[in-house]
Amino acid sequence: MKTIPVPKLTVSFAVDLEVEYNSFGGKTAEEIAEALQDELHDLLFELPQVTGVYSTYTSIASDKE
Repeated sequence: MKTIPVPKLTVSFAVDLEVEYNSFGGKTAEEIAEALQDELHDLLFELPQVTGVYSTYTSIASDKE
């Protein structure tokens, strides 16, 4: 029996997140970015129609009050 192909879309977003960051908290800015990326993937995979996620963070900026 043949399987019926399911049409798929690739949807791309650019998202900027502003997060509170304590530089004395024990994690680097890069580690925080990676943790946020992991959380984003977990949230997106909760949607039943999502079958794959690829993301990369492109920059990290600090306002250094």
